[in-house]
Amino acid sequence: MAWLCQLLTRIAARHGRPADPPIRTFLDLSTAHLQQQTCDELDSYPGVIAYETTYGWLMYAPQDATGLAHANDWPAELLPIMKLAREHDCAYVLFDRDADQSYLLAAFDW
Repeated sequence: MAWLCQLLTRIAARHGRPADPPIRTFLDLSTAHLQQQTCDELDSYPGVIAYETTYGWLMYAPQDATGLAHANDWPAELLPIMKLAREHDCAYVLFDRDADQSYLLAAFDW
């Protein structure tokens, strides 16, 4: 995907036009895919970038999530979520208490 953005930027520059800004997508998941303790500490894990919202969290899904997860002892449910996001070309995960649950991920009752 990065190569496409670079190509579009070069083409736009040749024609004297600004390149379009990149558009990123997010995976919309229920907060039930996180344990309550993980939610309480989500933005405190090294390598995790997450922001609390009114109804959940917005979390960045890094390309190198596997290495970060192992190096920083993340909760077990985070890595599969980040991998699923990246498999679907999503750079972010929006955890929302009203979003649907996915059968592909573990869910927790709290």
